[in-house]
Amino acid sequence: MEMQELEITIDKEGNVKIEVSGIKGEGCRALTRDIENAIGETREYTCTAEYYEQPVQEELGSRIHR
Repeated sequence: MEMQELEITIDKEGNVKIEVSGIKGEGCRALTRDIENAIGETREYTCTAEYYEQPVQEELGSRIHR
C-alpha cells in the first residue's frame, strides 16, 4: 500500500493550501473534507494527475494446495 500524505501550508495572509498524495480518485476529497469545513470557504480546488488514476483493489485471500 502506498503511503498517504497530507501537506498543509498556511501563508502570511492566512490562506491554507492542502496537498494530498498517495490517494487516487475521490478518496482525497473525503480525506480533506473535514479540514476544509473547519477552515471555511474553499476558493480553489485543483486535481492532480493522481486524482484521475483508478484506485487499485488489492485482493486478499489464501490458496490451499493438497
